[in-house]
Amino acid sequence: MKNRMILAAAMVAALAGCAQPPTGKYMWGNYALTLYDYQQDATKLAQYQEELERLAVTDPKTQKIAPGVFAELGYVRLAKGDVPGAVAMFEREKTAWPESTVFMDKAITAARNGTAAPKTS
Repeated sequence: MKNRMILAAAMVAALAGCAQPPTGKYMWGNYALTLYDYQQDATKLAQYQEELERLAVTDPKTQKIAPGVFAELGYVRLAKGDVPGAVAMFEREKTAWPESTVFMDKAITAARNGTAAPKTS
């Protein structure tokens, strides 16, 4: 009897190791990897922006985009001179994450006025 319980416990443990890891609460995609690559090599901005753009078109009904992703894309677009695109992403961040409203309103104002983006500290 004792051997059967040990065998059953071992089988459960072995099968649990084969289970899919949870995907998490938010959709991150390859954000961390592309951000790291870009931070190591500034010429990889295009790949980083491409990943952010891919995340931005994810269906919110199936996956909620992680906080800050829309804002990050907005700042990348702003750095490239795309003010309307940046403002659109700041607006999406506000909608997705209402707690970011004050900060995003400042970012929108700064983008429209052509001033530097507001600092976080």
